[in-house]
Amino acid sequence: MDFIPALNLNKQINMIQGQYHFTSDSINLANFVSAKTTDFLIDLGCGSGVLCLSLSQKLQRIVACDINEDETKVLMKNIKLNDLKNIEVFTCDANDLHKKIGANTADVIVCNPPYFSTGKINKNETRAMARHDNRLTLPNLADISTKLLKFGGIIYFCYPVNRTAEAITIFENRNFRVKELKFISNEKGIYLTLFKCKKGGGHGLKIKT
Repeated sequence: MDFIPALNLNKQINMIQGQYHFTSDSINLANFVSAKTTDFLIDLGCGSGVLCLSLSQKLQRIVACDINEDETKVLMKNIKLNDLKNIEVFTCDANDLHKKIGANTADVIVCNPPYFSTGKINKNETRAMARHDNRLTLPNLADISTKLLKFGGIIYFCYPVNRTAEAITIFENRNFRVKELKFISNEKGIYLTLFKCKKGGGHGLKIKT
């Protein structure tokens, strides 16, 4: 496997990237997350760990899960590189994670899910899993989150702006309430929505800019 040199993720964290290099989407999502130090956070589809590493200075306990062993091996290198003690790594299907850590135990979930449902699928299996939603669909993510989160728990995720209504419907149909949305722009305009959804929450939505 080819690695790029360790890069500085922030002032405290250095990171080696695996085959699938993260984008600014993950950084925007990490900055959107609001969590207490005592919260138990799960990073679903963690890859080489950009989200959990970015949040590692804020939280006492993090579980990171990915089905791809090559990527979790890179994450474990990153944990060792930064001498972190608060991240536990599982190489498994996210559908089975509740069997390993217990159902209804997490306070927060964070996920940058794959969201391309059409188009040419990369022959590289790692990159295909990271980009295409044939393995982790949004309804599947919502179902997994229902199993893992406590009542009142929060999931943060990002999704293409043109699929915002679809994402809201999927989570609302599973007893989540969308509490915050933030829209991310690039030189072409708004392209991404960041979501904060609460399991069993009441109505009331904030739009962040």
